[in-house]
Amino acid sequence: EKLNKCSKKNQFVMGKLEEDFEDLFNFVISGNLAIAQLQLKEYTNVNFKNSSKSTLLITACRSKANEKKILSFVKFLLKKGAYIMKKDSSGRTAVDYSEQNKLFQVKMLLCKTLDSILMENIANFF
Repeated sequence: EKLNKCSKKNQFVMGKLEEDFEDLFNFVISGNLAIAQLQLKEYTNVNFKNSSKSTLLITACRSKANEKKILSFVKFLLKKGAYIMKKDSSGRTAVDYSEQNKLFQVKMLLCKTLDSILMENIANFF
C-alpha cells in the first residue's frame, strides 16, 4: 500500500511537470519568449519534448515572434545546452524549421554552432 501511494504521488509530480512544460511550449509558440526565458532560468536541462516530440529549440523556430526575439531566445537555449539536431515527430529539426520560416539569422547561428561543435570534436579526436 505504501508503494502504491508513492506511485500515485510520482504520477502526480510527473503530470504537474508535463503541465508546466506544456505552458512553456505554449509561451514559446505564441511568441511570449521573455516569459518562457524567465521560467527556464531555473532549469538546467532545456531538452525536454512535448507531445509531438518538439523541443523548445524546434518550437522557437516555429514561433510567431519576430526573428530578433527568436534569435535572442535561441542564443539563450544554446547557452543552456539545447540539442540542435533533435527531430520532432515529423522528422524535422530546428534548422529545418528556421529555413522553412525564413529565419536566416537563426539558421546561420545554428549552423555555425554545429560547425564549432564538429571542429571541437575533431580537434579532441587527434
